[in-house]
Amino acid sequence: MGIGWVFLLLGALWLLQLLLAYRQAQRFMARSRALRRQGRVSIGASPRRVRGRAYAVIAVGPDDRIVAAEALSGITVFANARPVPALLGLRAADLAAGAEVPDLAPRVLTAARGAAAALHPDRAGEPEAAGRPPDRGRPRGGMATS
Repeated sequence: MGIGWVFLLLGALWLLQLLLAYRQAQRFMARSRALRRQGRVSIGASPRRVRGRAYAVIAVGPDDRIVAAEALSGITVFANARPVPALLGLRAADLAAGAEVPDLAPRVLTAARGAAAALHPDRAGEPEAAGRPPDRGRPRGGMATS
């Protein structure tokens, strides 16, 4: 078995990984489209890290309360979006301002705040509303869709 077969195998595994990542993105976006029936939808992401990245999608009702929330987190292409009941009922403006949510993974909370900040850019990161010092880190955003 020559070195050519090793490179051929690596190329085939890379293509398989790309295919699985594409299918994962399709499933996540299908879940996001399904949440559009419940209200305005926004997607946020946590910063890139070695241990993986988290994505959160929130649906906000007409009263600015989160009516549905799901998060995709993990380091493999086999991770699926899961409901996040801790976010239900919160006001999106409060989440954008940095409200603390107990029993929620920090990466998921950061992604959810980014999603809420895309809906309320004027409230994003207001330290006085959340009772915390200003965040001097990299600006985090999200993508708002309807």
